[in-house]
Amino acid sequence: MTDERLEEMRASTHDDDVLQQLKEVIQTGWPEEKQSLPAMLTPYFSFRDEMSVYDGLVFKGERLLLPKRMRRKMEERIHSSHIGVNGCLRRARECMYWPGMTAELKEFIAQCEKCRKYEVKQQREPLMSHEIAERPWEKTGADLYTIDGKDYLIVVDYFSNFWEIDPLPNTKSSTVIKKLKCQFARQGIPDIVISDNGPQFASEKFTSFANEWGFEHRTGSPGHQQTNGKAEAAVKDAKRLLRKAKDSKRDIYLAVLVLRNTPTEAMGTSPAQRLLGRRCKTQLPTTKELLRPQSVRAEAVKKETRVRQAQQAKYYNKGTRDLSPLEEGDFVRMRPFRLGQKEWEKATVTKRHDERSYEVESANGTYRRNRVDLKQQPSHQNQQINNSRKTRQGLRTKNKSQLGQAKQLIINKRNSNPHLLQFQSQNAPRELEGSQHISRTMLAKNLEPFLIWILDLFAN
Repeated sequence: MTDERLEEMRASTHDDDVLQQLKEVIQTGWPEEKQSLPAMLTPYFSFRDEMSVYDGLVFKGERLLLPKRMRRKMEERIHSSHIGVNGCLRRARECMYWPGMTAELKEFIAQCEKCRKYEVKQQREPLMSHEIAERPWEKTGADLYTIDGKDYLIVVDYFSNFWEIDPLPNTKSSTVIKKLKCQFARQGIPDIVISDNGPQFASEKFTSFANEWGFEHRTGSPGHQQTNGKAEAAVKDAKRLLRKAKDSKRDIYLAVLVLRNTPTEAMGTSPAQRLLGRRCKTQLPTTKELLRPQSVRAEAVKKETRVRQAQQAKYYNKGTRDLSPLEEGDFVRMRPFRLGQKEWEKATVTKRHDERSYEVESANGTYRRNRVDLKQQPSHQNQQINNSRKTRQGLRTKNKSQLGQAKQLIINKRNSNPHLLQFQSQNAPRELEGSQHISRTMLAKNLEPFLIWILDLFAN
């Protein structure tokens, strides 16, 4: 520390009322009971044996106790390189201290605009497994993928892991729908079709197709593959299979046939057996008895699926944590998805689709995002929103109460004196005679229901 900074620190310590009282207690001796201290010194009682005064400065062990007016300047120096919360805390804890330092530093860093723009990805949340399908082709996942410049549609059955692939001449919604109709004509219409939120599946045509054919269409948040994990896994298998078949100059359809008829580890049955209830004939020598239809016990398949899900969750959930749910109106930062984009974009939560999927609005449009891709803004900003909501609600309640009182006052005055509600100008005489008095009284009586109606309107 330079002489200039050292002198500045001494002067700030000298001007700090708390540190001056603390110096006096350290030099004269601590009381036996914490309650004997002034309230401003009680935070230091638990580590009083570590406190010392040297050269006009107060120390906790080897760490300097910062006077209040120097804390913001030190926070700025600590965070000057934008090394993140944990790095800044490690730097600060090495050489300085003040009560509540950790919380204040976290709050200071949380407000840093540069750090908010260039966030790191959040930790994953624990795995949410899909409900296990009760029967074959009850629930399917659909996805598009490209290999060697060619587009394909893949549909996988959640019960059997049997998947179908179809080459696509283009990726229009109408083309995808036509291929799905062919598959549904072979296997039946599933109860549920799960897909990403791509334009082919988010179109009005696909919504009409789902309504007309009678299946539920569920979509996940863009950029969050776990929502449609079954189809994503099938895509990986299909790509690997097709590349190997192409490299070895093998028939890709034979390769698909073999995969569909290979028994799944620990299940003892193949995807074809679980979906079709039989083995399919392959190039391997197989007796007629083995090719006869045989029913597969659904409970056995479901039991093994539960075991697999539990194993997947066990490994996946290492290092994960639950993120707090968001509410409509919360300020967030949205993880960048576009190529070359690095800044987390400001957005506001406008709708919650399900437990982890939200609709947000930014300066560039409206998006759907998973919770892990939305980082909540500092709590004080969202607290301001909540306080504003409460204030508006309080004003509405107060106004409603006042309007109700005004309405009741009119009714009470009418009941006590029917002629009291008369409209008089400042220049008019207080006592009206004859027809003038009668006309004004009738006017008041006619306007009274209207006034009550107006008060009711504003109260609601």
